[in-house]
Amino acid sequence: METIEIGTAVSTGEGLAKGFLKVGELPDGQAMRIPVVILRGSQNGPVLWLHGCVHGNEYCGTFIIHELIRSLRPQDVVGTVVALPILNITAFERNQRMSPFEGYNGGDLNRCFPGKPNGTLTEQIAHAVYGPLRRHANYLIDFHTALTEDVRWALFANMPGEVGKQGEEIARAFGFRSTLPAPPDILGGSAMMTAAKDGIPAFIVEAGGKGPAFSEEHVQDGAERLRNVMRHLGMLRGAVTDYGKQWHFSNFAWVHATQGGLFQRIVRCGDHVEKGTVIGRYQNLHGQPAGDARAPEPGIVLAIHPGPVMATGETLVHIGLDPREV
Repeated sequence: METIEIGTAVSTGEGLAKGFLKVGELPDGQAMRIPVVILRGSQNGPVLWLHGCVHGNEYCGTFIIHELIRSLRPQDVVGTVVALPILNITAFERNQRMSPFEGYNGGDLNRCFPGKPNGTLTEQIAHAVYGPLRRHANYLIDFHTALTEDVRWALFANMPGEVGKQGEEIARAFGFRSTLPAPPDILGGSAMMTAAKDGIPAFIVEAGGKGPAFSEEHVQDGAERLRNVMRHLGMLRGAVTDYGKQWHFSNFAWVHATQGGLFQRIVRCGDHVEKGTVIGRYQNLHGQPAGDARAPEPGIVLAIHPGPVMATGETLVHIGLDPREV
């Protein structure tokens, strides 16, 4: 078997290899390292690359990846699972979206791929991760969360030809009902779109909410859906579960609040809304009604602000547009 070496994690054959990948240096000069797990099967086959915590406070994917790895025995696997459960390590440690060391540079890791070796901190992290990803991965699954525990939707890079076709097949094997075939002109700099443009079918999972806003049920469900993807790819034996039809969207509307105050959402993720549907209500600091938040477009709610307070400019709602059942 060909050696797979990612930082200090080195796999030469069947089994589990663990180590760390250096992605930068801390202010005290010590290495900024992220964990790497390589689970190698008994037979050669595809390399499925999984990563989580691109945004540091999106922990659900980290737990799903760990649960999957714990559930697999190398002797049952064809091919290799490469797992980097925590990409944005300093943001992870602070329970925040972006690194506290990013300063004035922005710092959204999911807009920085393939990265730069001499760029900002976040660009350098992206560069350190994307080199081995591009070298080894046959498929990419990238875990994110949104705002509330009821988030369950996904995106695949809808590129022309086999890359888009295989991305859709992975999306169906994972089976979230709300799915966006993401056109190539959106999410520039995301790991998903960058990998797809390099010929690697790529898929994003949005499961659960920020911080602790997810459950053990989310974790177990996500791990089983990953095993189903592996069955689809021929990496595990067994029948592939058919999760049924999906809602596919043309795109999504990403809407920011134009007022603030106490906020109570009314709709949940997965609900259908029409243009003008009341999705939440505001109160002022004296507890008096201060207006309604309304859906700006018809579609399916993908994510919505949980309240209980809202500031102007915060993310109010994501809506999947033009849903069609396929």
